[in-house]
Amino acid sequence: MLLHAGRPQGLVALSHPPGGNEMDAEPDSDAQIVSAVLRGERERFAELVRRHESAVRATAAAILRDHHATEDVMQAAFVAAYRKLATLRNGSSFGPWVLRIVRRQAKRAVCRTREAATLEGLDIVGGEPGFVGTVDDEQRRLMTAVAELPEHERVVVALHYFQQLTVIQVARVLGRPVGTVTKQLSRAHARLRERLVQSDEE
Repeated sequence: MLLHAGRPQGLVALSHPPGGNEMDAEPDSDAQIVSAVLRGERERFAELVRRHESAVRATAAAILRDHHATEDVMQAAFVAAYRKLATLRNGSSFGPWVLRIVRRQAKRAVCRTREAATLEGLDIVGGEPGFVGTVDDEQRRLMTAVAELPEHERVVVALHYFQQLTVIQVARVLGRPVGTVTKQLSRAHARLRERLVQSDEE
């Protein structure tokens, strides 16, 4: 999807950082990058996109459970964040802020899809996640169980296990205390074990 004029350049190239040797330099904080963008360095918004892409994608996927819809909503969320960046009072809160945006965008997308659905029995909220490639029965059972978790637990599971973020990183991107994330992961484990045991007995 091409970006129109006035949108941050390079937004669609999420996984392609610019060239150059930046390994030796201390990376700028979110607050510093936000300030730079607001000063007119619009191209630096791509740094925020690359930094938060995984968390935004996982959050959208946890709600939408469809690969293509997730990519579309992720793109829309970053565009919305760019347009509303001047309203962000604390640049260091960019991560939690953009996740709130993507959650709203994803929930709206679910509502639109449900309203437009014409196939009998289609249930976007209760369906399984979208998969790319072949999934065996064990993986499908696990993903189905994850899809049945409450949203706040589903997101932390997606970030920690699917995106391979540490508990501290998950807490940082979600704006939650580390202890809260740890408890949510523990509860998610318990729910998943219970659901998988039930599935074995069925």
